[in-house]
Amino acid sequence: MIKGNNILIVDDSETNLVLLEAILEDAGCNVEKAYSAKEALVSLTRSIPNLILLDLLMPNENGFDLLKRLKSNGIFKDIPIIIVTAFANKENRLMAKELGAIDVIEKPINIPEFLEKIGNALTIKA
Repeated sequence: MIKGNNILIVDDSETNLVLLEAILEDAGCNVEKAYSAKEALVSLTRSIPNLILLDLLMPNENGFDLLKRLKSNGIFKDIPIIIVTAFANKENRLMAKELGAIDVIEKPINIPEFLEKIGNALTIKA
């Protein structure tokens, strides 16, 4: 069950942020949004989410860079992270898993599958 969980979405696309936020809020989640790795790090100083949804292609610091930083930090290393990307090729999936992501979701998303993967990630953490 995902209702009541706090989820941070990190994506430089306003469209993607609004779409994911609407889906998650309809499912009963509390959503925080960040348009960059830098904004995500600021958000994480305010509160620790139950889950992070992370885009790969962002300017300055990409999703892989942020994933590495979070997984190497004792405060953030246990937060489950799911990569949400239009570039879910074999290499990116493998790299995401090696760096500590628990799953990869390909854009455009399939909403029922998306919500199932979010639920699974939150169950693993619980």
